[in-house]
Amino acid sequence: MAAINVSEIVQALGGKPTGSNTWQCYCPAHRDENPSLSISEKNGKILFHCHAGCSQKTVLNALKGRGLWPERTQKKDRIISTYDYVDESGNLLFQVVRLEPKDFRQRRPDGKGGWIWNLKGVRRVLYKLPEILESDLIFIVEGEKDADRLTEEGLTGTTAPGGAGKWRDEYSEALRGKSCVLLPDSDEAGRAHAQKAAKSLKGKAKSIK
Repeated sequence: MAAINVSEIVQALGGKPTGSNTWQCYCPAHRDENPSLSISEKNGKILFHCHAGCSQKTVLNALKGRGLWPERTQKKDRIISTYDYVDESGNLLFQVVRLEPKDFRQRRPDGKGGWIWNLKGVRRVLYKLPEILESDLIFIVEGEKDADRLTEEGLTGTTAPGGAGKWRDEYSEALRGKSCVLLPDSDEAGRAHAQKAAKSLKGKAKSIK
């Protein structure tokens, strides 16, 4: 878990000091017209108290939504794979993280060597975007692992972040003029995903199979 910067939180919430290691801020969990959130730091712990009635959990969730409080990966979860999503020049935009027990989460660099566990404000792109731009034939699958397997076979595979049901029209722009082959999972969600992607690609891709 990344280090927590109290000063950054206080500044973002328009706060001011009220004493030694105590501050008064606007609460991020409700529409706060008067600063109602007290923040205190003691023995390495940060405590929040909203005088308008928001629970500490609600405040923390609001801070996480604004990228001011790092998400905590449960100790029982173990990272087993990470998949980099990069822009046209290969610059890292975000990662999809596979955990054990099986789960998938997304994170973005915080610019300080750590991670923020959300994609708020981050540009979404297809997996292996630079390879897509250099290829004429693209295979579209439902997961990064399958796309990597296609790469091992000398083919260009890609997937949309989030898997089935997460196709966006802007992804189709990266495939404009390409020959596209959809390889959906053999289930209802997979077929629906393929149909959505095919509809989006129509008129943009050179061919769709």
